[in-house]
Amino acid sequence: MATIANLVAINDIANGEHIFKVHGTVTVASPAIEPVLVEPQVRHRGGWEVLELQLLDSGAIAPQVLTKKTVTFERAGGTRWKMLEITHAGSQQRCKIRTVEVID
Repeated sequence: MATIANLVAINDIANGEHIFKVHGTVTVASPAIEPVLVEPQVRHRGGWEVLELQLLDSGAIAPQVLTKKTVTFERAGGTRWKMLEITHAGSQQRCKIRTVEVID
């Protein structure tokens, strides 16, 4: 599994708007590979948020060099769950979802 380092998941609340944000760093095998977080097509009934990590090959000619890349995900409306699970290649990684609220 490609592990996401420095994984952070937050419910960002500002001016009455809720946004669910996730970001971290993924080490990929080539600069031509782009990590992307997506919502799974089939949702589970567990008590946590789930995203899939997909590694997309851009098709560009690039050397096989381990490369660190930033991966992000944003969704309007926030999430009601307190835990995030990221799945990739049959493995999973979890982190707590924090809430950050800006008060004017």
